[in-house]
Amino acid sequence: MEGNNKAAVDDALKNRPDQVLPKNEEGGGNSFNLKWLLTTILAIWPWLLGSIIISLIAGNIYLRYYTPIYSASAQLLINDSKKSSAGSDDLLKALKINNNKINIDNEIQILRSRSTMTEIVKELKLNLTYTTEGRFKRTELYNNKPFELVKVDTFDGSFNCKVRILSNDNYSLVDGKNHTVNARWGDTVTLEDIGRVILQKTPAFSLSNLEYDVQHIPILYSAISYQGQVNYIVPNKAVTCIQISMMNTIPERAVDIINTLMSVYQRKNVEDRNKIADSTIAFIDRRKKVLGEELSKVEGEIERFKQLNGIADIGTQASLLVTTKSNTALKLEEAKLQLGVIGTISDYIQKVDDKLVTLPASLLDNKGLSELLNRYNYLTEQIDKAELTMNKDNPIPRTLRKQKDEVKKSLANALASSKKETELKVRMIEQSLKLNVKDIRDIPKVERESLEFARQQQIKQELFIFLLKKREETAIEKSSTVADGIIVDAALTTGIVAPDKRRILMISFLIGTMLPFAIIMIRRALNIRIISKGDIVKATTIPIIGEIGNNGSGESVAVTRNSRTIISEQFRALRTNLQYLLTRNDQKVIMVTSSMSGEGKSFIAINLAVTLSLSGKKVVIMELDLRKPKISKMLGLNNEVGFSNYSIGKASYEEVLIPSGVDSNLFVLPSGPIPPNPAELVLLKSTHDLFEMLRRDFDYVIIDTSPVGLVTDAQLLNRYADTAMYVVRQGYTYKQQLGIPNELYYSGRIPKLNIILNDVVANRGFAYGYGYEEGYGYGYGYGYGYGYGYGYGYGYGYGTYGDGYYLEEEKKRKGKGLGSFLKKKNS
Repeated sequence: MEGNNKAAVDDALKNRPDQVLPKNEEGGGNSFNLKWLLTTILAIWPWLLGSIIISLIAGNIYLRYYTPIYSASAQLLINDSKKSSAGSDDLLKALKINNNKINIDNEIQILRSRSTMTEIVKELKLNLTYTTEGRFKRTELYNNKPFELVKVDTFDGSFNCKVRILSNDNYSLVDGKNHTVNARWGDTVTLEDIGRVILQKTPAFSLSNLEYDVQHIPILYSAISYQGQVNYIVPNKAVTCIQISMMNTIPERAVDIINTLMSVYQRKNVEDRNKIADSTIAFIDRRKKVLGEELSKVEGEIERFKQLNGIADIGTQASLLVTTKSNTALKLEEAKLQLGVIGTISDYIQKVDDKLVTLPASLLDNKGLSELLNRYNYLTEQIDKAELTMNKDNPIPRTLRKQKDEVKKSLANALASSKKETELKVRMIEQSLKLNVKDIRDIPKVERESLEFARQQQIKQELFIFLLKKREETAIEKSSTVADGIIVDAALTTGIVAPDKRRILMISFLIGTMLPFAIIMIRRALNIRIISKGDIVKATTIPIIGEIGNNGSGESVAVTRNSRTIISEQFRALRTNLQYLLTRNDQKVIMVTSSMSGEGKSFIAINLAVTLSLSGKKVVIMELDLRKPKISKMLGLNNEVGFSNYSIGKASYEEVLIPSGVDSNLFVLPSGPIPPNPAELVLLKSTHDLFEMLRRDFDYVIIDTSPVGLVTDAQLLNRYADTAMYVVRQGYTYKQQLGIPNELYYSGRIPKLNIILNDVVANRGFAYGYGYEEGYGYGYGYGYGYGYGYGYGYGYGYGTYGDGYYLEEEKKRKGKGLGSFLKKKNS
């Protein structure tokens, strides 16, 4: 017997029974199971339809009460007006000191700066919001607000108040401290901690809604909140065009913010460009005032000199010498003027320290110094712009200041060098002038003094006229200054960007579709019990020989001779499958076991025995669950004499066999009194003799043994069994307990092992997070009494094989008899 078991183990491992019996198509692992999906949809379609409808209703409610978000956009062209024009050598060229192309990124930083947005908030009063409570949501008002709150006193804090319109003339205001004030429209009202305010009616005033909330926040906070809502895009790097866009719940506000943003940028751009012109004009005015005083002084001295000496006209006696002397003196004065300008600028640079000021570059004849002054003014302007949008510790302002300091240092060195050159030039001109003076010493003193006064007057007058000319040119340039930013397209609302109705409805549909499946999969993942045949297939390759449905009647015997219930047909299908497992005449013993008590092995044993007996076979049930016998109790039989009595010689073979009372072909061998040593009784020789006699006298012997997961009785009795049935109960057996039959099967201790799935309930799969897995196999007809339809072997989700149909088809497909295969396997 031991040798036969060993051979059976080797043969079972080589030829898995799951190659013979119908293979579950649920699949395992991560493969997609279309059949499971379709059958699950068919099983839960009312829930699925309800979930989709509810989700779509929720999506429409969301769309109905979601505040739409609008988008507005505009285009601003940054004109590159900072390029210098060729051939311009006057003061206008000096004012255009930035000869580089405009930096579009810098302009974007100016546009998005906090200072720019602060001006917009002040101008549009965006820090004041007006809202009214609707039936389901709060609505914010902008152009359609019925009144406007005007602050009389300076206040930039936070406050809230409620305004109730009483009539066309009166209103009631409740502040944050619940202080109520009744007043007329246009009256000045004093509120605690806020100051004086005025509520004025707007053209949109109406009595349709009477209660409004007014909220005031600090301008800075409002500017920061709106600052991040405006987007700037440069569509093409080849052009200096900026696309400005903004999304907001009120389209008119978005349009106003963008248009005001462009206007503020233009205004600030013009102001920045006029700073240099204002500085130059101020410098010219100071020098003009000094020259005017000196010219007036010279003209006064000439007048007094002529009155004192009675001179009306000076002759031309020494005109040539005097002219030469005058030209030399003019050069001397120009050199001294240059020396004075250089000294003034040098002293000015030392005094201004780190202040951001501009210096006039057009008053120097030295081209190198003029270029350095232009570079110094350019860096000063860039630093001023950078500090508008960036912190002083930012690398860009720090770099610009460093460059400015380097230019300042170079400028100081150049001024010092130029001063030395000019001083040398002055000394040389003075020497030349002394020679001319020596030549005209003989000229009459009066005439010489007269010419000296005339020369001084001419020099001062020419310098004064030069300054007047340059001032007018600078004023003209300032008045003709236009902003670099040109509004190509004013702001316009482009439509609603959120919510996307199609997207929301699609998401709602997907949520409604996926939610039931998600619930199913989550509940299935959290479930630790066997719910379907697929759970068994994933855990083991032991063949599943049948599935038995739930016994709704509660009777121990569910199969009768004329019964046409589903469970009766399932037991008949199990009987058919057993015929292909027990192919030889000497293969008669069937052992039924399970993992633990309560899985229905006794129920399976009784009804399988009844099914076999109804086919005309002589069957005996052995109640060998000696620790907890149930067969006798379920059949209402006396259990006082049985196997335990026979094993110790207290009862004969004929005494322990009693009729079942269910069918004349069915007998029961009770357990007898519960022994203290059940395992030892199984090992007695009398047990072996008993099985020999039962094999001789009966067509089938069914052993109801103890749970193999708790005691070893089943393993000891397996030596007498030709096949073993391992009962797994749906919704009761734990998944981890499938490791017990796996170990018994692969270790060879019970090699001829098959699984029966018991207590299958059609709707239990969905309750535990699992849907139907196979098609429908049973059908009912009328007229002939009972119709039997062969599907793939599953009826109403239970999964009963179709009464041998699959096995017959398998024989045809493989081209050989399945019985011969099993005969070879069990030999």
